[in-house]
Formats: sequence, structure tokens, C-alpha cells
Amino acid sequence: MRYLYILVLILIQIFSYSQNATITVVDKETKKVLPYVNICFESLINSKKDYTTTNMQGEAENKCSDKCVISLSFVGYKTLFDTLNSLQSKTYELQADVFNLEQVVVTATRTEKALKDAPVITQVITSKDIDNRGVNNVKQIIEEDIPGVEMQRGGFGADIKMQGLESRNILILIDGERIAGETGNNIDYSRLNASNVERVEIIKGAASALYGSQAMGGVINIITKKTRKKLEISAGMQATQFNEINFPDLKYEDENYNFKKNLDLPNLNFNASVGFNIKNFSGRTDFVAKSFDAYQLYNTNIVVKDYINLDTVIYDSLSLFPKGIQGYKDITISQKLSVPLHKKLILNMNGTYYTHNEYDFVPDKKYLNFIDYTFGGNLIYSISKDFSITASYHQDIYDKYDFYERLFEKNKVYRNTFINPKLVSSFKIKKKQFITAGFEYLNEYMQSGLFIADSIASHTMNTSVFFVQDDIQFNKKWNAVVGGRIDNHSVFGTYMSPKLSTMYKLKHLSFRMNYAKGFRSPTAKELYMNWDIAWFTIKGSESLQPETNDYLSFSTEYTKSWLNTSINIYKNWLQNKIDGEWDYSMPRPVYQYKNAKHVELSGFEILSKIKFLKHFMLSGAYSYLNDNRPQADLVSSTSPHTGNIKLSYQYTKKRYEINIMLSTTIIGAKEFDKEETVFFRGDTLIGTYHVYYDAYSMWKLVVNQRLFNAVDLTIGVENLFDYRPTIIDFNTSMSPGRRGFVSLKIDVDNFFGRKKKKKTASK
Repeated sequence: MRYLYILVLILIQIFSYSQNATITVVDKETKKVLPYVNICFESLINSKKDYTTTNMQGEAENKCSDKCVISLSFVGYKTLFDTLNSLQSKTYELQADVFNLEQVVVTATRTEKALKDAPVITQVITSKDIDNRGVNNVKQIIEEDIPGVEMQRGGFGADIKMQGLESRNILILIDGERIAGETGNNIDYSRLNASNVERVEIIKGAASALYGSQAMGGVINIITKKTRKKLEISAGMQATQFNEINFPDLKYEDENYNFKKNLDLPNLNFNASVGFNIKNFSGRTDFVAKSFDAYQLYNTNIVVKDYINLDTVIYDSLSLFPKGIQGYKDITISQKLSVPLHKKLILNMNGTYYTHNEYDFVPDKKYLNFIDYTFGGNLIYSISKDFSITASYHQDIYDKYDFYERLFEKNKVYRNTFINPKLVSSFKIKKKQFITAGFEYLNEYMQSGLFIADSIASHTMNTSVFFVQDDIQFNKKWNAVVGGRIDNHSVFGTYMSPKLSTMYKLKHLSFRMNYAKGFRSPTAKELYMNWDIAWFTIKGSESLQPETNDYLSFSTEYTKSWLNTSINIYKNWLQNKIDGEWDYSMPRPVYQYKNAKHVELSGFEILSKIKFLKHFMLSGAYSYLNDNRPQADLVSSTSPHTGNIKLSYQYTKKRYEINIMLSTTIIGAKEFDKEETVFFRGDTLIGTYHVYYDAYSMWKLVVNQRLFNAVDLTIGVENLFDYRPTIIDFNTSMSPGRRGFVSLKIDVDNFFGRKKKKKTASK
């Protein structure tokens, strides 16, 4: 009886111990509990894995059935590993990952890797970076954070340049998928909403081995958010000062009321999202509505044209025709759904609807209307923990219309579609090699009035693809990735794109080398275009050949607890580069696409981040570009010198966090020769004159406060010192001047969850 009593006591203690076997996770510095931390349990006996996440109190059940290794990972924190016994309770302190080096990225190798382990330098902008600045525009934060990138606005809209290459050589993806629709070789950047972005990954240099045509200059991959909690509800709004009030005394009875009203839209952005995740069955709906105020910019200085090949100087009078920046309003609705069909089989589906109206300063009773539909998904079959197959399908349909206000009718003037199925397999060999291989088919269709005068015509091009990549981990210090891609184009035949990346770690240092070959097939517009616009004609050329390049880079990165700095040196050899050349010999000037013989671009970039005085972070970057393209021919408008500096202060308590940031983007001076037709001494001649653009900087101040882990209030000022160029051009800033903004975001589930918890506790 006595032994039975002792046995009962032991069983009670064991049962009690098991009931209290919990894991608690807190922030190492603030001791604030961390909800929704991902925890993986792996048995040391049979390698069986189990998963869980911490609740709102930062607690989770210990799921070890025997002795196991656990890993704790959370965005913005360093991953922590430990050995844990079954029935053991423990509190873990996660350390903030101030340099985002533990952030998992996928773009560089098309597989998941921690940023610090990626063999190709990858720059990441996280959702926290976006929220702390109240940014609702992805292209804005790319320009603010990434050296060697310029985002200019003018002409047909926004334009991106990176390491001297234009937008036609830079591939922009959303969740790894291509985006249809372009104007002036640029995608519709208004589609890139920041409110549902998890992170933005940027790799520079040729990436055609993984992503094919257009990726010869780099890839920008926008990863959207997934729902991790059982229920997520959020809503936010941002308001910015008017850029310009064009019609302050507008009356409803005005004949051009609609035209004028649309040019004075408020600068507003509203977003909302609802998501759920119940036993890996998850879904998310995002809604974004925004409007932007149109404005005009005038020259305030006279342009002097001193023609170096002619004995004459022309002084342009102050232009009465300003540069107009279009206003717009648009709506985006996107839906994601993830369904676990089996323990080894997951179905992911997604779709997006986008509509965009664009308003210019031409009172012609019409405006441009854009409508886009995307839909697709993937089926992931995990045969084992080391072997998976993914079948995916993506379709993007982008239409452009002339909308006639009086008739309330619209006429389609453009359609661009992408259809892109893929089959990709990934598997490990002896834990040292990770092989990724796949097949891909890309169908591109373009319908436009740019091909035949006064008529709508269409062209279709297809590409069949096979790619393979071997990620080899020789040892803890040395990793190499070798791969290649074969593209078979319906017009240009077969092209091969090899790549080799390697990385070697030595204590606090990481050395990277990257060689890749890239290519870009001419677009349908570059091949078949024949479009009269204003005073000139744009013509394609069916004799164009695909442009190719060889990209080589070397980089060194140094990291300690308070410092992260890197230098990247690159050289880019381009063959058959496609650009436009003016022909002024005709009565009507012609802009003709052609292949350049040979172009070389080279440069280097330096990036540094310093954490000091516990709450401060100073980061800066500098980029130098050497462009040897001939003057007055295929000139790059990218500045040789660009950089950015950011000083931020962060203070956190359990229920309060404040972030203050002062930043500047610096665009260096640029100069080159420019050609145009001149009527000189009775003849029409080609005159060449030298142009010079001063360096300038754009400053920004932002104060962000987060209350109760649920409410974000952000107040900021863009163009803090009200910089305005005296001469407005495609190579200058298009800023309307200093603008203040305020934004408010509420995580509704966190806000009311906290209140409910507090109320329950009071009972």
C-alpha cells in the first residue's frame, strides 16, 4: 500500500509536470512576449518533426515526445536552436536581427535561404521597414533604400534604372510571377501596393539562368503577405497634402467639370485585409483604393544650347508648356487561399482584380482606363522532407481603354497577356546537394494600335524552357550554386544562360563571386512598331537580334553584432544592346530601334549599417557607375554617383514603440551630349550641345508610433527642404515640393483581442 501511494504521487507529479510543460518566448531586450513565433520540434531518435506557434501570451506547448532539437524563428529576430527534453518547460529570449540577416529569401536561388547564406548579394526590404515609414508605394521605398537605383517620373509614367540598365532589362515579379502590361517599357507601378507586402527582394546583375528574358539587369521580387494567425483583420488609411490645386473655384455647372474635378483628386490611400489560418487551411483578402493629385511643373530658368558642332547658341525662352504629371485613382482586390488536401499535398490559389483611371491635362473628354485580372495557383506534393514537386499556373490579362466621358463608353486600345505554367522539382542528395530543376512555358500575346496605322493588330510569341540548378554545400564555410537555363523562343530560336555563384565564410567575413550570362528577346513593339506620335515616328525593326550580356561580380561582407558592411564590384559586358536612335534625315524625325555593337558597364557599391547607443541605427550606401556608351548616341541617363543615408531611432516598451527616421536620397550630377534638329543658315541640320544636371538630394522625416501592438500612427514630411529644379526634364526630380502626410493602421484582431483579454482578467 505504501509503494502504491508513492507511485500515485509520482504519477501525479509527472502528470502535473506535463500539464505545465510550456515554452515561453520573449524579446531579449524588452522582455516583451512574442506571439506567433514559429517552433519546430525534431526528435533526436527518429527525426520526426512537429510544429507549433506561440499564442498571444508568447506561450506554446512542448511537443517533444522524447529528447529533441527545437528551432524558434520569427521575422525580425535571429533563429534560435536548443535541445529540449519532453515534459520540460523553458523560457527563451530571442535576439533582434537588426540587419535582417536571418530573413529567409528565395529570389537569388529560387529556394529558401537565410539572407546571410545567399551566394548572390540580395537586398531585402521588410514589411516592418514599410510600416515604420508609412509608405504605400513600393517603387518609392526601393529608390530610398537601394543604391544604384533611380525611379524617375515623366513622359509615359514612372521609369526605373538599375546599375545603368533600363526597365526593359529589369524583371519585376509578384510572388515570383511576371507582370503583364507596360507603357514605355515600364510596368504599371500603381499595381505594386505596399500594404500587403511581406518583403521585397532585390538582386542585381544577370539572372536569366533562373528567370529568363528581361532578367539580364536584375530581379525585383515582391513577396506578398500570408496569414499566420487564426484570424487577422487590419485596416489603414494615409492622407498626403495636395500636390497642386489646379481649379480652386470649380463649379458643378462648368462645362469641363468632370475633367477639372479629376485633376484635383485627394492624395488618399485606403487598405483593408481579412485573413484566417486554421490547421494550415488559410485564406487572405486584401483591398486597396487610392487616388493621386495631378500637377504641373514649369521651368524657372532659361535653357542655353551651345551647339559644339555649329557656330551658334540658342536661348530657349521660359516654356509656356509645363510637364504634366497625371492624376489617377484605382482599386485592387486580391484573394489567396491555401488548402491542405493531404499531409503531403497542398493546393494554393490566388487571384487579383485591378482597375486604374489615369487623368491628364488634355481636355478631350476622355481618359485612360486600365483593367487587369490575374489568376493561378500551385499544387505542392512533398514526397519526403527532401523531395518535392510543384506544378503551377499563372495568367495575367492587362487591358487598356480610351474611356469617353460623355458617351460613357470605352474602346479597347491595348491588351497584353502572359500564360505561364511551370513544373519544378527540388530534392536533396546526401544533405550536401540541393537540386532544383523544372520545365516552363511562357505565352505572350500583345494587341495594340502601335503596329499598323489606324488599326489594331496583334502578335504572339512563345518560349519553352528547361532549367536546372545544383546548390552544393561543400562544408560549413564553402557553398556554390551552378546552373543553367535553355530558352527556345518561337521567333529567335534557342538561347542558353549559365550561371556560377560561390560563397566562402571566414569568421566575420563572407566572400562572394557571381558569374552569369543573360539575354533579352526583343518585344513585339521593338520588332513591329510603326507609330506616329506628335512630331515624330517610332519604328521597330524585324532584323533585331536578342541582346545578351556577361555579368561578373565580386563582393566582401563583414558582420559583427553592431556592424554590417559590404562592397560589391561588378562588370557588365553587353552585346547587341537594343536601344533607340534618332534619324533626323527624314522630313519627320524617326526613332528607330537598333542593336548596338558593344556596351560595357562597370562600377561598385558600398553598403553599411551601424547599430550604436542601443537605440540608434545609421545606414548608408554609395553606388558608382562607369558607362562607356558613346555620347549623343545610346546615352544612359543614370547618374554616375548615387547614394542614400538613413538615421533611425527606435525605443520599445511592452505596449509602446516609437521609430524616428531621417533619411536622404542623393542623386549625383550627370552630363552628356544631346542631339536635335536645328534650322541653321537656311538648312535643317543635326546640332549637338552639352547638357549638365546638378546633383540634388531629397530628404524625408518620419515619426512612427505603435500602441498596444495594434495601432500604428505615422506622421512624416517628404522632400523636407522643398527642393525644386529650375529646369524640368526626364533627368531631373519631378517632385511637386515639400509634402506632409499622416497614416493610421489598426490590427483589429490584436486591438480587440487585447481588450477581451484585459476584460477577462478583471473578472
